[in-house]
Amino acid sequence: MQGALLLGLATVTSKLLGTLQKIPLQNIAGDGVFGIYNTVYPFYILLTVIATAGIPVAVARLVADTEAVYDRTGTYQIAAAGLIMMSITGVVGFVAMYMGAGNIAGWIGNMHTEAAIRASSYAMLILPILAVLRGYDQGRGRMTTTAVSQVVEQTARVIVMIVLLLVLYVYESTEAELAAGATFGSFAGALFAFIVLVVTMVRRRWRAVQDMRAKGTIMAATMRDAISNISGVWLWMRRLAWTALPICLGAVVVPMMNVVDTFTLPRLLHASGSSELEAMEQFGVYSRAFPLVQLVTMVASSLAVGLVPALVLAQRSGDAKQVQSLTAAAMKWTWLLAAASAVGLTALSAHVNAALYMEDKGTLVFVLVACTALPGALQAVCAAMLQGVGAVVSPALHLLVAALVKVSLNVWLVPTLGLEGAALSALASLSVAAMLGARSLARAGGAGPSVWAWGSARLALALAAMGGAVWLTATAVAHLCGGGRGGASAATAIGVLLGALLFGALAVMLRLVRPAELAALPKVGQRLAALATRLTRDK
Repeated sequence: MQGALLLGLATVTSKLLGTLQKIPLQNIAGDGVFGIYNTVYPFYILLTVIATAGIPVAVARLVADTEAVYDRTGTYQIAAAGLIMMSITGVVGFVAMYMGAGNIAGWIGNMHTEAAIRASSYAMLILPILAVLRGYDQGRGRMTTTAVSQVVEQTARVIVMIVLLLVLYVYESTEAELAAGATFGSFAGALFAFIVLVVTMVRRRWRAVQDMRAKGTIMAATMRDAISNISGVWLWMRRLAWTALPICLGAVVVPMMNVVDTFTLPRLLHASGSSELEAMEQFGVYSRAFPLVQLVTMVASSLAVGLVPALVLAQRSGDAKQVQSLTAAAMKWTWLLAAASAVGLTALSAHVNAALYMEDKGTLVFVLVACTALPGALQAVCAAMLQGVGAVVSPALHLLVAALVKVSLNVWLVPTLGLEGAALSALASLSVAAMLGARSLARAGGAGPSVWAWGSARLALALAAMGGAVWLTATAVAHLCGGGRGGASAATAIGVLLGALLFGALAVMLRLVRPAELAALPKVGQRLAALATRLTRDK
C-alpha cells in the first residue's frame, strides 16, 4: 500500500509538471508555437499509448505471478519477451513517425507541424522499453524506482524543453523549429528516466550477486540461462500481447478524444480563411485554459481513485449500501470542488489569462473552456468509480460517443463561430460523457440522481455568491494595481484565496457539507469540523 501510494503521488507530480510546463512554453515562444505544440502533442500521446499502454500492467501482473511461485526463470523470460517485443514496436513507431511526418502534417492540415512530429518521434525509441522496465519492477513489488523515474522523466522534459526554447529563441528560429525543440524534450525526459532505471537495476543486481557470493549460495537462475530458451520467451511474448491488448483498447479512447481537435480544428480554421500559421496561433489561444482544467480534473480523479479500493472491497462482499454510500460521496465532493473551480475560473478568466499568458486575448474562449472543468471532472470520477464496481467497458464507450459528438459539433460550429464553436463543442461533448457516466454509475452503484443531486438551489446560491464576490474583488484589485500582468497576477491571487475561503464558508453555512464529513478528513479534519460547528451553531 505504501508503494502504491508513492506511485500515485509520483503520477500526480509528473502530471502536474507536464501540465504546468505549457505556461512557460507560451510565454517564451508565443501562441503560434503553443498552438503547434498542442496540435502535435495529443497525437504523440495517442501513438505512445498505442505502443505502450497495457504493457506495464501486463508485465507487472505476469511477473507477480511467477514471483509468487519462485519461478525466477519465468520472471527473466517475461522481461526478455517484453524487451524484445517493445523494442520492435518502438523502432516501428519511430520509423513511422519520422518518415511519415510530412503525411501526418498533411492529415492535420498544417505543414508547420512536420518538424515537431519528427522531433517527437525519437521518444518512441525509449518509451516502450521504459514501460517494460517499470512493469518489471512493479511486478516484483518495487514501486520506488518507477515513482522516481516518472518524476525524473517529467522534470528532465521540462528543463530540456525550456533550455532548447531559450537557445532557439536567441538564434531567431522559426515557429516550427521552436515547436520541434519543445517536443524534443519528450525524448530527453524518457532518456533520463531510462538511465535512472537501468543504473538502479544494475546496482541492485550487483549487490544481490555480492550477497550470494558472501553466503556461498548460487543464484537460482540467470538472465542468460532464461533467455536461451527461445520457445519459452516466445510463449511469454504471446501471453504479454493477449494480456496487454484489452488494456490498450480501453486506454486509447482517452487520447482519441484529445486528438479530435488535432485533426479537425487546424483544417477547419484554415478553410475559414486563416493561413496555416494563423490557424496555429488561434489553436494556441484555444488551448490556454486547458492546463488549468486538466489540473481540476486530475485532482478530482485522484480523489476518486483513493476510494476505488474500498469500493472494490464493498462490491466483492456484496455490501450494496456501502457501494451506494461511496459512490454518492464521490459524486458529492466532485460536484462541490469541480463546480467551484469552474465558476472561479470563469469569474477570474480575464485576469488568469493575462497573468499566465501576458495578455487577455480570447477571454470568451477561455471562459467556455473553463466551464468544461465541471463535466470533465465528473466524467473522470465516474470512470474511476465504474472501474471500481467492475464496469470496465462503459467509460471507454462513453468517451467514444463524446469523441463522435466533438467531431460533429466541430464541423458544424467552427466554420461559423470559430474558436468559440470549438470551445462549445468541447463543453457539449464532455457533458455528454459526464451524463452517460453518471447514468451508468447510478445503475451499477445505486447512487442515482435522488442520492447525489442534492441541494441544487443551495449549491447554486453558494456558487453565485462566490463568483460575484470574486469577480468584483478581482476587478477592483486589478484597477488599483494599474492593470497589466502585475495587476492581473494580484487580482488572480487574491481572487483565488477569497473564492476558496468564501465558498468553503458558504458550503458549511448552507449545510452542503456537514461537520461530521469534515471530521473524516486526515490531519486537519477535526479542526475544520470544529470551525464548521461554530459557523452553523451546531451543538
